[in-house]
Amino acid sequence: MSTRNRWLALIAMVAVAILIDIAVGVSMANHERQHTSIYRTALKTTDKDHFNYIVKSQQGKVVSYTKLTGNEPAKFHEMTTKQHFMAVRRTLERYTMHTRTVTDSKGHTHTETYWSWDYAGSDEVHSKQLIIFGHKYNAAKFNLEPFYGDIDANKVINHGTGLTGGYYYLNGMERYSYEVIPMSVKGSFIADTSKGTLSPIGGKRIEVSKEHYKDYLNHNLHGGTVKVIAVVVLLVLLETGGITCFWFYAKEMEL
Repeated sequence: MSTRNRWLALIAMVAVAILIDIAVGVSMANHERQHTSIYRTALKTTDKDHFNYIVKSQQGKVVSYTKLTGNEPAKFHEMTTKQHFMAVRRTLERYTMHTRTVTDSKGHTHTETYWSWDYAGSDEVHSKQLIIFGHKYNAAKFNLEPFYGDIDANKVINHGTGLTGGYYYLNGMERYSYEVIPMSVKGSFIADTSKGTLSPIGGKRIEVSKEHYKDYLNHNLHGGTVKVIAVVVLLVLLETGGITCFWFYAKEMEL
């Protein structure tokens, strides 16, 4: 490639990179502006009476931080513990045989067999309702995934049969591991009250965060700007690296 063509290609690549940066930055900024607007215009309270009045009078979006409690304990039939949990998830693992091709130092290949515990599905049980500020709401409307924590099987199953290393073994080839959510947790969330109950905004479920009230608001009101800047800076660095590599490669081809 001639020097003239190399410079023309460089200018074209820089121009395209700038257009991409602008398009990505503007698109992300608009998205974050809409997201921030939802939280800025929402009513905000951690007071029980005020919250319940907002829901009853259907005043729209509300942000709050409070305790969420299951109305009844959840458990699987094999669980014998007296501890109460809002939700329990068990994951089935199956001891499975696999084969792989291995090449030795002399270049000879052969097939070997190995065994591993592989994921084979999971299921969960949870309270049907959550008590929030003294009122009951459909638990299926809430996403409490951040509150799940691992627990050894011997903490939820008191009989000794099948318990080894934190797992509950159904037999020699299958075993369960467990995750639980305590009966009560504290979290922050935003919800829509326009129908006289709590409904999700822009999704299928109300996302409950472990963040404290002030951190949750700060993250959703101001965190978007940092995200946009970080993505654009990363994009510029990648583009700069790619253009630099092209420049030196084209220069070498010229020699």
